Amino acid sequence: MPRTNLLNWAVRRLVIWLLALGGGYLLVFGGSSTSKPIRKKISIEVATPSGTARGASVIEMVHSHAPWWYPAAVKGATSERGEAPYADLGGRRYVFVTINNQLDERPISGSLLPESIQADGSFQPNRTPMIVTFGDIEDPNTIRKLEPGAFERAFGSGYRLVSLTATDTQDPPTNGTLARTFPVLHRQLSMPAQQRVPQPYQRGDLRAINWRAFETPPTP
Repeated sequence: MPRTNLLNWAVRRLVIWLLALGGGYLLVFGGSSTSKPIRKKISIEVATPSGTARGASVIEMVHSHAPWWYPAAVKGATSERGEAPYADLGGRRYVFVTINNQLDERPISGSLLPESIQADGSFQPNRTPMIVTFGDIEDPNTIRKLEPGAFERAFGSGYRLVSLTATDTQDPPTNGTLARTFPVLHRQLSMPAQQRVPQPYQRGDLRAINWRAFETPPTP
């Protein structure tokens, strides 16, 4: 093969390889993008006979938009970082606002959409995150769900949910404090549910709850 033809052949092969690589990059990455992080401060206030108990935490959400070649029904995915806010009611009683409701597979991001939050920061009635408490803070199987209007029935006279709000913030996401504050609960909820206690003693309605309901990503 003449030298000129050989050179032209090599150039053509190089161009083809470059086009193939570029096309592969666009196929995998083309159209994908990541939104600016959104941070929300979730605050809870509970009236008690001894005064108002307050707690708050910051959740960060990042939405990754699907590439252009994905099916139209696929919009992308949202990841969260942060942990559940809680309020200390005294007497080793606590209430937690879960950030991943594994009972209906609803992450906190669904409750933090603009259409889910009212002008005063409170949640729309059908978008309120799930609130839970424990009869024994070191026994995950004593978990129970709390309806927003049922605090007095759960704890006694003088207990009432004052507010549960979500507001914009620039503070960093809260991470790791729950695992340090409640090490026994963290350790047990990090186990597979069937290893916690014998099956008959588990609360079947809340058996799906694990540490991901309280911290995302979970502390190892």
